[in-house]
Amino acid sequence: MALPSIVPIERRALRGIARSLSALTISVDPPAVAPPAADARTVALLRRARERGVTSFDVARARFPERAETLVATAFPVPDPELSLVVGRSVESLAREPAPGAGPTSRETLTGALDASLEQTRRRIGTIPISIVEWDPGGGDPPEGSKNPGTPLSTPGTHPGPLWALRLPADATALPRTHHVPALYAGEFSLLEHGCAPLFEGVDPELGTGLVSRDPFSDGRLDGSRFAAVGMPVGPEGRPADLRRLHREFEPVLRLGFLTEGGRRTLAQAALRFVLRWPWVITCVIPLPPPERFEEILGYGSAPAISDEELTRLGLVK
Repeated sequence: MALPSIVPIERRALRGIARSLSALTISVDPPAVAPPAADARTVALLRRARERGVTSFDVARARFPERAETLVATAFPVPDPELSLVVGRSVESLAREPAPGAGPTSRETLTGALDASLEQTRRRIGTIPISIVEWDPGGGDPPEGSKNPGTPLSTPGTHPGPLWALRLPADATALPRTHHVPALYAGEFSLLEHGCAPLFEGVDPELGTGLVSRDPFSDGRLDGSRFAAVGMPVGPEGRPADLRRLHREFEPVLRLGFLTEGGRRTLAQAALRFVLRWPWVITCVIPLPPPERFEEILGYGSAPAISDEELTRLGLVK
């Protein structure tokens, strides 16, 4: 049987500006400390992803973003005009960074802390440009009567270039307003969590409204990695898995079995095909695949696209 041809990872243009991202963005999330061999393997996989057409990398939700930035810089020491990095910031993250005086509260202090923070990232990543800053507005609206420090989304800053993506809350019922063009957002979107899809119906094409789509594998349920975690032996202080809870978690996955009938595609490939079907998804952020899953995940483009009939069975319309 002939092997399927390798389909290059597509690039998606951002409306209104001369910039594009690879359809897949690889997130880098190393532990605080790792042996040199583990870091070397990560670097090798990042370079392998670049060879397959991935040009966008993400550290926005890394547990230790400085470590993640350093690994990306190590992987790509030579200037590459197509590379870009997605980073994350919030009032809380800026307050944790060493800076003179109190934490960022006023707009002026917030803007200064943000500029200083992004400059530190630029020093770590070298020639790789920051393409998107994902801004987390925090836990909802400020208390009544307090002064809202706002976000830097409407503040020009001293380093034009990065685009801003506003993080969507899980319970969002409408897209928050932003004065930026293109109007970008970041949020979870998958075969199991597609509640944000209605938010983008009828969006204004002049604003270039788009989504940086996260967690396409629904916390490991759609690529099988959650199963592997469940199967790990428990330690002396651990408890066996709760079968009822597992049934609740995985029953929705079983209902997606029709997407893999006949071996046309794996469920992970179906998950990516689904997310990237929607034109308002500007890129889909995935974890760095392990070596044994690398070709399957990055080769999603060789799998059949999600059909209109399948969308109907999913309860969605195009």
